[in-house]
Amino acid sequence: MMEHQEYQELLALHALDALDALERLALDEHLATCSQCQLELIELRDAAGLLAHATTPAAPGDEVRARILNQARAEAQSGQPAAETSAPVVAFRPRAAASRWPDLMRMAAALAFVALLLGLFVFWRRDVQSRRQVVRLTEVINEQSDQSLHDFEELARLREALELLNSPSMKKMELAGTQTAKTARATFVYDRESGRAMLMTEGLPMAPPDMAYEVWFIPKGHSPMPGKMFTVDASGHAMMADHVPPEARENVVIAITLEPKRGSASPTGAIYLSSPAS
Repeated sequence: MMEHQEYQELLALHALDALDALERLALDEHLATCSQCQLELIELRDAAGLLAHATTPAAPGDEVRARILNQARAEAQSGQPAAETSAPVVAFRPRAAASRWPDLMRMAAALAFVALLLGLFVFWRRDVQSRRQVVRLTEVINEQSDQSLHDFEELARLREALELLNSPSMKKMELAGTQTAKTARATFVYDRESGRAMLMTEGLPMAPPDMAYEVWFIPKGHSPMPGKMFTVDASGHAMMADHVPPEARENVVIAITLEPKRGSASPTGAIYLSSPAS
């Protein structure tokens, strides 16, 4: 049994009625169950018909034109058809067989040209389909790459959080939701020496498109110091690395507010999460 691609290669010949009996029978059996090939055959036949009608008709030669005009003048002068005059009838000499070759060559060249155009049409269609498949595969690969990158970054954050939890100079702070977000909570872990930090939240509502959450470090007796901006997923989760300034590594309150997405130099929005004073 032939492969599907082999059947497709026979469609152009089928549109020109150039298949032998066995090939036509095999293709007809395949067409009975393949709607894709049926549609492609219809398009190929339409293309063949357009090519046939697009051929420029050949004009009669000067000799033929002169003969027709002379015959019309003779009929007008005698008042009777030229066939009834007494002019001698000269028998046409049989056309030499060799003179048929130019016509046969022209016909073969025309058929070859039509077959070539149909073949180009088939390859063009397959090229379009291939391009679509390449685009789709590229999209899938990009999606998988994005997901792999996201998973890699998530794994890196988890490893960093684990390192911080095992650090001898680690400090862990629990943040509780305020009246604005009663069910929200978060854990903030940082290293007192290096200032490396990791924030893990849950239960925060999703921010509007033009807004984001901002971390604030509020050392005792100092103004709030801005940290990083972040957003949460649909379940209110977020995991974000940050850095605690040296001034805020002791006696500090960690707070989270909702701010414009570009960030704020000082808190302007409501507080969603806050740690107790240390």
